[in-house]
Amino acid sequence: MSGLVTAIRREFRLIRRHPALIGLTVVLPLALCVLLAFVFRSGVATNLPVAVVDLDRSSLSRQVVRMLDATPDVEVSARADSLPEARSLILSGRARGALLLPAGFERDALRGARPEAVIFYDNQHMSAGSVVARGARNAVTAASGGLSVSLREAQGAGSLQATAAAQPMLLQTHALFNPALDYVDFLLAALMPAVIQLMAAAATTYAVSLDFGPGRHARVLPRLAGGLLPAMLGKLLPYTFLFMLILGISDIGLYGWLGVPLRGSLLLMGVGAALFIIACQLIGALCFLLTRDFARAISFVGVILAPALGYMGIGFPRGAMPPLAQAWSALIPGTWYIQLRIDQSLRATPMDLSVWPVLYLLAIAVALGLIVLLRLDRMRSALAPATARTARRTA
Repeated sequence: MSGLVTAIRREFRLIRRHPALIGLTVVLPLALCVLLAFVFRSGVATNLPVAVVDLDRSSLSRQVVRMLDATPDVEVSARADSLPEARSLILSGRARGALLLPAGFERDALRGARPEAVIFYDNQHMSAGSVVARGARNAVTAASGGLSVSLREAQGAGSLQATAAAQPMLLQTHALFNPALDYVDFLLAALMPAVIQLMAAAATTYAVSLDFGPGRHARVLPRLAGGLLPAMLGKLLPYTFLFMLILGISDIGLYGWLGVPLRGSLLLMGVGAALFIIACQLIGALCFLLTRDFARAISFVGVILAPALGYMGIGFPRGAMPPLAQAWSALIPGTWYIQLRIDQSLRATPMDLSVWPVLYLLAIAVALGLIVLLRLDRMRSALAPATARTARRTA
């Protein structure tokens, strides 16, 4: 225990002496989390600009435009005289979509000929395109339903009968866990751990290089700590504490300031957070110990963890991925930690189901820890004969 405490104190002194470690463990993670929080603080995308091409210029087309502008998702930012003009607005970024109301729109509606309004939207940006399409669809549906009811009432039908005839079949939709389609609940809650995951691995890579890099003696720290296990624990635990602190601060902002609901077990989330950060640190340590070169090791860390968000099942479901991508996803600590966070914050998942992500994180951390210790032991054994030969020559 005294050796472990000595190694931990030594590591904190290293952090104070190396500005790069302070930047990787404190400054950069906090700055990125604050930046992400301010980017997504509104939660829901609203008032996206839409252009309108009204070729009918009738009372019905004007009503559709008013309903479109009243929809919180979009706002009518421009009126174009033709589709080429609307297209140029979309290509320039001044509009996210364009609604075309053709000539004869009101006439065909009054005749019961089912006029067709057309929405063009930029689906390369899928989130913005979906919001624009939803807003235009809601506006046109509302105007169409109102006109249909009015026509039936004019033919002598009662209000209830006209409404039932206009919409003979009802569909109730219930969005579970994130009914407001809030990007804070959906995306920000996953982005913050993804940032911390990368920073924890990068910081550990640099920290391990300070003791086991070229020109460093791999036996110094184990001898100081009294063994490989306390040496590695003393190397990792200061960064575990710092990143747990960063993660806690980001969660205070997420569940406090931004109002994400927290309905599960804080204890389970705390255990999962510790295992998540340790697993990320061990990825960084292993990358360096396998390469013994900081530049190559940090490149491997970037290749493994920088695109990890795409494999975690947040934007694209893991079940729809090919088997190789699913296997790769299962090896990334953030996959299981984000699942645990969603289970414990939004879904209020029962404990017997929520414990599985924690067990997966434990298995990843234990497996990586054993590989790191084996690699360190091989390095120490390889250096032992060279050390003995140097001692004999000196004698």
